[in-house]
Amino acid sequence: MKTNTMILVFCTILFIGNSMFPLVQGLQNDSETFVLPLKQEKRNSLETLVLPSSFSWRDINGTDFTTPIRNQNPYPSCETFALVAAVETMVQYNVGYPFGCDLSEAHLFFYSGGNIDWGSYPENDTRFLKEYGVPDEACWPYPQDKYQYPLNTTSPDWKNRTVKISDWCYLPDDPVAIKTALVTNGPVPSYFLVYQDFLYHKNGIYQHRWGKARGAHYMAIVGYNDDPGYWIVKNSWGTNYQDDGWVKIKYGECGIGKKSFYLTGVYGRFPINYVDDNNTNGPWDGTKEYPFHTIQEAVNHVYNGYTIYVRNGTYDEHVIINKTINLDGENKNTTIIDGGGIDDVVTVSVPDVKISGMTIQNSGTQTYNAGLKTLSLNSNVTIENTIIQNNAIGIYLNYAYEQSWNIVQNNSIQNNTKGIYAHWANSNQITGNRITMNYENGIEMEHCKRSNITGNIISNNGDCGIYLRGASNENRINGKNTIRNNTIGLKLTESNKNVISSNNFINNSIQAFFFNAFFTKWKSNYWDDWLHFRPRMVRGSIGIRELPWVNFDRHPIRKPYNISHVGSYPFPHHFS
Repeated sequence: MKTNTMILVFCTILFIGNSMFPLVQGLQNDSETFVLPLKQEKRNSLETLVLPSSFSWRDINGTDFTTPIRNQNPYPSCETFALVAAVETMVQYNVGYPFGCDLSEAHLFFYSGGNIDWGSYPENDTRFLKEYGVPDEACWPYPQDKYQYPLNTTSPDWKNRTVKISDWCYLPDDPVAIKTALVTNGPVPSYFLVYQDFLYHKNGIYQHRWGKARGAHYMAIVGYNDDPGYWIVKNSWGTNYQDDGWVKIKYGECGIGKKSFYLTGVYGRFPINYVDDNNTNGPWDGTKEYPFHTIQEAVNHVYNGYTIYVRNGTYDEHVIINKTINLDGENKNTTIIDGGGIDDVVTVSVPDVKISGMTIQNSGTQTYNAGLKTLSLNSNVTIENTIIQNNAIGIYLNYAYEQSWNIVQNNSIQNNTKGIYAHWANSNQITGNRITMNYENGIEMEHCKRSNITGNIISNNGDCGIYLRGASNENRINGKNTIRNNTIGLKLTESNKNVISSNNFINNSIQAFFFNAFFTKWKSNYWDDWLHFRPRMVRGSIGIRELPWVNFDRHPIRKPYNISHVGSYPFPHHFS
């Protein structure tokens, strides 16, 4: 990342003495401790840059380079979280896309001298970042129990897994200096004095109005807007505070910007490995310069929490993902995993895996062979921006615990025998996909509960567009799905309390049918064969003798819903 020479001048500013204060957790705790702002430093006269009127690391030409909101509870470790938030964003920008960088706040906090009762000095963290660095989150996951430390200690190989900074310094107490640092370098960790009303602030621009001081705090400034004048700030109290963890703070409010840090030159072991099938001669170490030759090699060598970035090519292999990783392809059309007509192509055997940006094709032809299959009782897989084609089952979401979930969004699932088959898998979010030209069913669910099927195009499937069977209860098929040109648009068999609303049923041989499905709510769907104002009848049958029965969509609409957003999920994969 570029380092603006103007900002480096700031590093000449000396910090007054060693009278730095420990930070306390003036947040969920009830501590009354706080400190006065630092004395103002004299500023060097600096050449002024022409700065934009607004800027944010959450939107760099449409790309969000920040990482998700974290939660520092149960420790008063705000300064560590603010610094790590800045480093993570700088790493992602250095790599070229937001790959899910997650570094270990616990390691940095405790190894730099953090105390579970009163916190730490940010200078301890910055010095440690420069000398030793911070490893990936899996090296020392952040504890959930305050007294879990020191039982949960860091991995013995942590020194081989760290991201470092080349240097750091203080920024002047000057909005122009902070803005320049933001635009030319990265997020700025900054001091802030928490008052009572800040704990209850949600939306809008924060200004202190009532309540007593609660304590000193650190957050990461990630942007600004001169109209009307506020900083865009990332907090570390989880998503239940402020605006899902983000907050706009008026310039100068409560000491924001009084003591801010400038970090330079992130380098080291970024938590990402590369794969390129063109690297046939080696060496192979997973770096950008020497990528692994196969995806399985990368999976075998990375740590949990890493991202594997697969460059364009056709990878003739069967991948077993047995670590919690992100698997990202360079381009979903030209990064291909091909099973060669044998067995499963990609098998996910651990929870919390994310797969995106590639084509997965040509599984075996046996009934339960799949392009992508989950075999984890906790599941929690995310599949997005992929092409799944020419498999027996495109995506097989397997049996998992009641509390598990899966996300399938913005994929093209086509030319499989079954598009998506979910078996005893609950809380699936199936959103924004194109599920087309599968020989049997587009989506088939057996004994799946509380799933949401929203905003998909489900068309030209040989049997059913959507088929819920075997006690698939309490699901919601709503939010403008277009179900068209299937033999049966939607079929319910022995599945109860489902909601079917706000969908388009167009040109299916049978629009919808049910058997022994009770308490189904049909509401406000568009039926191209029913343009009347009166309720639309949905035919079915009940009982062993399959007696004819009917449901009604009592408020059908007369114009189809527009779902032009399908497949529009932004996910950048191209970088140099």
